[in-house]
Amino acid sequence: MERWAIYRIHYGTDFLKQSIDSVKDSVDRVFVYYSVHPWVVAPQVTYMNKIIDMPGLHEDVQSFMYKHYRAKQKVRYHKYECNTPANQFSNLYRMSVEKVGHAPRMVIFMEPDMVYHKCVPKALFEELEQRTDIPCLGTRQVELWKEHYWRIPQRDRIGPMAWHIERAPEFNTHFGTWHPNAQFASEQFHNYNFGFCLNERTMLYKHLTAIQFSAAIGDSIPSEEWYEEKWLNWTPLTEDLEISANYKHTIPKAVPYEMDPVVIEQMRKSAP
Repeated sequence: MERWAIYRIHYGTDFLKQSIDSVKDSVDRVFVYYSVHPWVVAPQVTYMNKIIDMPGLHEDVQSFMYKHYRAKQKVRYHKYECNTPANQFSNLYRMSVEKVGHAPRMVIFMEPDMVYHKCVPKALFEELEQRTDIPCLGTRQVELWKEHYWRIPQRDRIGPMAWHIERAPEFNTHFGTWHPNAQFASEQFHNYNFGFCLNERTMLYKHLTAIQFSAAIGDSIPSEEWYEEKWLNWTPLTEDLEISANYKHTIPKAVPYEMDPVVIEQMRKSAP
């Protein structure tokens, strides 16, 4: 029985190839669903007490995928638009089943800024197979901050989630890869999250889209000054780094980090 990986992406190709390459040897198929439009489309956004024009998406995910994976039969990419992240991965999974004509045994849901040590995905699937009392199994994250030698303190947040389809044939996901009632994390493995390490232009676009859509989808409202005060002009002394306006204190500061040199080399070889 097959194992799949499914991605969703609107922006953020900086680490997409390194992410795909970190999982593709452990799965039979990789599906990448990209959108041209954000969840909420509006011509303007209020930013730093000013109404400004919302910038268009400056990245071309389709061209990126064509350049790096056009000859890879295992990796497929499809355009997909929607207006909410709620249960999005569940929908993408069902679309994938329709395209192929059969379901896999297991599937792992991935974001484009999440990277594994190459040995982990296969081992995670094997751990899930052995733990017959749960329908899914994810990994906690090492959230890097701007560079691979800084990170934010450990948070109890799950990144990629592997689902065992026979145990949860009608599963649903929340805004991310898991459901609030199904948050199971491996104690053996972790993933690297490079969401705070994107280039400046993409990070600003990410911030503006979050300001625009957060209220509409029922997510936490971002602090407008976060991009300039906390991220762009960050120093090791900068405090309260969380984006959400009401939860700034939950990331007190970034701390030094020594990343696994094997993963550093893996990412270097796989860089686009």
